[in-house]
Amino acid sequence: MLYLFCFIVGGGLLAFSVIGGHDHDFSGGGGADADAGAEHGLGEVASYFSLRAIISFVAFFGLGGLAARGLGLGGLTQLGFALICGLLVGAFAAVALRLARTRGETDTHASKLEGRVGKVLVAPALGRLGKVEVTVAGQTEQMLARSDDPLLPGASVIVIGIAGGVLDVRAWELHSAVSEGG
Repeated sequence: MLYLFCFIVGGGLLAFSVIGGHDHDFSGGGGADADAGAEHGLGEVASYFSLRAIISFVAFFGLGGLAARGLGLGGLTQLGFALICGLLVGAFAAVALRLARTRGETDTHASKLEGRVGKVLVAPALGRLGKVEVTVAGQTEQMLARSDDPLLPGASVIVIGIAGGVLDVRAWELHSAVSEGG
């Protein structure tokens, strides 16, 4: 019964996620990842746990369990088979999504972020990335960013581009003054 439930709920949510094109990771917002230039620690590990990867695990855990039951395997063997299927597919989804996200190849980022106004969470500095918060399709995204402008946490910024999954931002007040002046 557990495997069927996981397969139906996980499969349905996975289909909805793929069709809807939304994916979130759980690395944003402080903690070990507060220094946005850091590429290690818990923030690095948490960046693999996207909602889609977790849902993939649940769906394929259920599918693996149902397949093992269909093959007539025993209870613990079913559980082991289900875990292996879920972990393999969940890990593949996590790595694939993280790779796509770092290359800026997810549709929610590259095509919808330019021109958006956001808020600085961790100010970028020369040679160090910062973190900004931008709302896309009603969902808040926290992303790494770089800027040539001096920025402070809480400042408004506008996204002028994206490269390699990192936003290029400018101070919103400076952008407005440049636009009005010429």
